[in-house]
Amino acid sequence: MEAEAIATRMSVLTRALPTRILLVDDDELELELIADRLVSAGFEVQQARHGEDALRHLRERWYPVVITDWQMPVMDGLALCETIRERGIDAYVIMLTTREADADYERGYAAGIDDYLTKKVPSSELLARINAAFNTIALRRSLKEAREALEQSACVDVESGAFTPREVTVRLRGEIARAERYDRPLSLITVGVRATGSNVLRPELLRDVVQTLGRLVRAHVDWVGRVPSEADPVFAVVLPEASISDGPAIKERLRDALLKVAASAHETAFTFGLAALERGGARSQGVDPVAMIGVAEECRACGGRVGAEQLEAVRQSVTGHVAIACRHGYAVASECPLQARERRQ
Repeated sequence: MEAEAIATRMSVLTRALPTRILLVDDDELELELIADRLVSAGFEVQQARHGEDALRHLRERWYPVVITDWQMPVMDGLALCETIRERGIDAYVIMLTTREADADYERGYAAGIDDYLTKKVPSSELLARINAAFNTIALRRSLKEAREALEQSACVDVESGAFTPREVTVRLRGEIARAERYDRPLSLITVGVRATGSNVLRPELLRDVVQTLGRLVRAHVDWVGRVPSEADPVFAVVLPEASISDGPAIKERLRDALLKVAASAHETAFTFGLAALERGGARSQGVDPVAMIGVAEECRACGGRVGAEQLEAVRQSVTGHVAIACRHGYAVASECPLQARERRQ
């Protein structure tokens, strides 16, 4: 197949990809010879003399295809490929080599090398292999984009069985709109699951937690979703028609049931936060679902003690028009110091 025909076919199949190639070789003559062949075929070629030089170019720009020699000073081709894979760089790596031992091939493939070529390879084969490399990269990226789109469109979290964070935001926005339209109460309880000691949170445990929460709330009315968290998994139990005064009793029922789950999974702890729509005129301003979850999370982090955490929870509660328990004389975790102070007055 002619080089021009190969380049034309590749441009159709990979038109979304830049036709850039990073060529790595410490032999200046070999580097120039291969670079000339690639440039004449229409590719944009960047040259590097060793692995570290190649990594510098990869930090500055993305190259879909990397063609590298094996034996080089400073950093050889095998170490370069291993570093590319460790850093998660999406590149198709072709190794130029004269090595033919099976052990060398095994080492290369284990390091993440995609293909091998000899330095004296004919131009037609070289371009055919590069064509396959760009097609492979295009397929990898298409599959990744499709997987990400599928994850975004899916409404159920695969790991736990709860609604996904995106679905939680959509559904909670609808619940808030209905509650505000008909002047009805709406509460949510956030539940954090934390492993203590040497315990590891297995997906099976998270599913047990979600199923337990689901059994304790009203079917087809209340629901459970997962909310974004930087560390431990956190779930939101959304309770239409439940007011801030109902929250502590519901939280106690959830806690008692979850402690039974924890009994079969040692070194597991649970934390709780409560938030609800404000009653009265402030609600007409509208409540953002993310802000409502954020207030519940501030409440969960507070732990019922006077201090910076409680002040931040109160601040976000006021600015977000979302009620929290300590502002209404109730305690979520043990006894709130503000509630105790009110009793003494």
